[in-house]
Order: sequence, then C-alpha cells, then structure tokens
Amino acid sequence: MYLFIAGIYVWSFWNKKADQWVSGRKNWVSQLQKLPAKKNQRIWFHVSSLGEFEQARPVIEKLKEKKNDLDIILTFFSPSGYTIRSTYSNANVYYLPADIPGNAARWIDLVKPDFAVFVKYDLWPGYLRALAKRKIPTVLISAHWKPSQKFSSWNLPPTRALLYGFRQIFLQQADDVDYFQRKGFQNLSIAGDTRIDRSLQLPLEAASKIPDALKAIPPFDLVAGSTWPPDEKRIAEAIQQLNLRLLIAPHDTSEESIERLVNTFPFQVTKLSSYKVGDPLPKVIIVDSIGLLAYLYSLGKIAYVGGGFGAGIHNTLEPMAHGKPLIFGPAFGKFPEAVDMIKEKAAISISTTDELIQTLNHFNLSDNAERAGAIAYRYLVDHRGASDQVVNYIVGSIPNEQKA
Repeated sequence: MYLFIAGIYVWSFWNKKADQWVSGRKNWVSQLQKLPAKKNQRIWFHVSSLGEFEQARPVIEKLKEKKNDLDIILTFFSPSGYTIRSTYSNANVYYLPADIPGNAARWIDLVKPDFAVFVKYDLWPGYLRALAKRKIPTVLISAHWKPSQKFSSWNLPPTRALLYGFRQIFLQQADDVDYFQRKGFQNLSIAGDTRIDRSLQLPLEAASKIPDALKAIPPFDLVAGSTWPPDEKRIAEAIQQLNLRLLIAPHDTSEESIERLVNTFPFQVTKLSSYKVGDPLPKVIIVDSIGLLAYLYSLGKIAYVGGGFGAGIHNTLEPMAHGKPLIFGPAFGKFPEAVDMIKEKAAISISTTDELIQTLNHFNLSDNAERAGAIAYRYLVDHRGASDQVVNYIVGSIPNEQKA
C-alpha cells in the first residue's frame, strides 16, 4: 500500500485522475470532523467506483424509504466515481482514506457507523479488521465468485480470512454455494445482483435525462458504450462498410481520447457537446461527457458494450433495461448476465470486424433485434429483488444501541 501511494503521488504530476485521487484525500480528518453530530443509526457503504455505486444505490434508496432517519455515509476509492456522485442526495460522500496503519481506526472512530456494507470486490484489510475489533456488523453484497478461478480473491488465504469475518455475504448466483460451503463459508446467502433493481428504473428516467437535440432525431442503428480503442477500430470499420448511424460514448472522455476517437473515422463526426436542435442529421455522434450513457442506450436499435478486448466488458444491464440486443468482445466470462444472454441468443460476442458486420446484419434482419431485446429485458424482470432481500437483512441486523 505504501508503494501504491508513492506511485500515485508521482503519477499525479502528469495524470489528472491520479491528482484527483491525491488531492481528494487531503485533510480528510478535518472533513469528517465537520460531519453533523450523530443522532440516528448510521450505515457506511463503501464502493470502488461507479459500477459498484450502482449496486449500492438501490439498497441505499430502499433503506431510506424504510427508515428515513438513517444516516448514510458513502465512500469511493476511485476519483471517477466520486467526481460524478459527490453530490448524491441520499448520503454524505467522501473518498476512503488509504488503508495504512492508523487511518482505518481513526476513520471509523470519527464516523461511528453502526453497520457497514462493502460491494462486490473492494476489500480493505485495515478497515475490515477495525470494524471487527469494534464489533460493527459488516456485509458484502453482489459478490460473484467462480470455483474454476483458482487464484481469484476469495481463494487466497489472506483474503479468505477477511471474508470469513463478514456477518453475511450475498452472492449473485446460487450455482456454486455448496462448493463454497465446503470451503468453510457458512455466511452465504443468495440474493442476486442489486444493480438489476437500479437498471430497471432507467427507462422511467430516460426522458428527463436525454439532451433535447438527441430526442429530435431518428434512432441510431448502433449505440456503443464504454468503448476502448480496440472496440472503436472495429466499430468504425463496420459502420463505414454498412453505412450505419452511430452514437458512441467512449470509456475515456478526456480531450486527448476524444480527439483520437474523432480521427478514427475517415469522415467528419460530431461531438455531442456541439450538437444543437435543428442541426443537420450526423452519421456519428461522439458523447464527450459522462453520466448519460445509461439513458442513451434507449436511442439505438442495437447496443455494443465495450471493454471486451481488455480486462472485461462493462455494464450490460443498462442496455438490457432498454430492451436492446447486445454485442461485445470476447472477455465476458466473468459476468453472469452476459453469459446468460449469449445462451439465450440475446447477445453475440465478436472478435473481428467481419464478425461485427455479420452480427449487425443478423440483428437488422427481420425482427431479430426486437426479439433479442425482449429476452434481455425479461431476464432483468425475472432476476429483480436482490436489494429488497439485502435491505430486510440490514434493517433486522442494525444494533439497537448506537455507539457513542
């Protein structure tokens, strides 16, 4: 951790995101000392970034519905998550201080949580040990482990010891519970992915979130989200050959990245920030801002989810909530909903431009896109309810006596 922090400090001289990571954690003690005096039960949620926040969000909001007087503390590890959600109205939002000796104990003593919730993967030993020492109940939600991943986090002895300490771990899938119980985990429940509950709300919010300029034009043939250069190269080649209209929201919206993406296309493209109502209909619009993608999928016939040529695909639940067929690269095996969509023929994984062209032609043929999109949406409806299960557990487990 000390080496990581040193590296971040050095990197911050050249990298904006690293600088935000460093500057956001300065004076964290004085920030917490301004926290209003504790009058009600207080729950701490920690998330890594935006994806994990979307898994915590429906739980937070349902908790507030059940017990409006709850104090919610929300921490982020990543600047990209904190920057967008620092004004989230249902919680007091902070960066999580680095997990080095002393920080965790002091942070918890200042915040005084009655209950703690971690999401999916982001586990910090110092904080978990400090919570355990103070006998503060802690749960992990939307966890997803696979037995075949021998060196995944749950299977490493130091991490397994931390996982044993959770009061309850809510897994996304039931397939392998017996296996994990044989490994010594007796603190497991099956709830599903809480992010599904949040995703199903997106179509109801889309009309108020989408820019007026985009509402006034016909649907796009393809909406591509969270793309990286390997995705973008194949997409640019495919839409040029098929003469399709594209709305694309890259993962990296820095000025340098947007200009690189502009130059990927052999014809003039339009940035969303400069597109106005009444302008000529563009062939390609590049979304050069963040926070809109979850709603923009509603504007296309087919959705492409980026990241599949790297560590793994990004959020597939958002386009599924809008009833769209899915296309993504080959790195999707860690995501249960993507695996299920492949089996149900609501999604197709591609590796080459030719495969992307074939897939676009397939979904544009007859009613294939509409049928696949209906399957995707029905999947979410059939798998909703995880947040209710988690909320009921938390409400029934918060200690009645508040800690001084």
